[in-house]
Amino acid sequence: MSKLSEALQRKRRGESARVMGFGAPATAKDRALLLGVMGVSASDAAEALEAGADFVAVAADDTEGAVAALDGIDGLVGAQIGSLEGDGIEALEEAGADFVIAAPDEAAAGIVDSEVGLVLAANEAWEDAPLRALAPLSLDAVLVREPVEGFTVARRISLARVAALCGAPLIVAVGPGVSTADLAALRESGAGGVVGPADELAGIIEQLEAVPLRSPKRRGEGGGFAIVPPGSAAGDGEEIEDDD
Repeated sequence: MSKLSEALQRKRRGESARVMGFGAPATAKDRALLLGVMGVSASDAAEALEAGADFVAVAADDTEGAVAALDGIDGLVGAQIGSLEGDGIEALEEAGADFVIAAPDEAAAGIVDSEVGLVLAANEAWEDAPLRALAPLSLDAVLVREPVEGFTVARRISLARVAALCGAPLIVAVGPGVSTADLAALRESGAGGVVGPADELAGIIEQLEAVPLRSPKRRGEGGGFAIVPPGSAAGDGEEIEDDD
């Protein structure tokens, strides 16, 4: 299991997810969700960690470029690669990558037998069957790229559906205008982390630190939505008569 996966699972349980030696100093305030920056250069990744990001993902066209970008970065770091083939996973693992962000059509067979975590970029618009098919993959997280800016009830239901069907924590993109209320609702919808623009970290951190941490009695509770299987009688408003 990757460090990112462990941290996301702890966040979902309402526990501290600080990874000592990575990212922000131990004196920093614990936050309700993990905060990351994805698709950045090596220098921007290092700056983001210093600015308070919990995790980063460097961008590269191929494995060789990713390995070079990972060199010297001290933190919880992964890679977002345009093409991942052959023994690339092994090379990334040796270079210190904790996770890899992959698109659905990207070859990722090597990840199965690797300690490197897999974060899959998914589409909220997928039907139920493809989302359910993600559950056996034991993904570290599912990345939702469509940013949250002004969180509607419809969006909350949509994200809760994805989280419930795929069985993995969500990492959701947020815009610079995301509010404390939006972030709290994201957590209850199944998100364990958010990603935002590198130059907007300070504002997002301010909003995140204002989100109340889960109280001990609520730890272990799920998000606020249940997915009712098709054909279920629950909620159909009809009474079942007894033939007797």
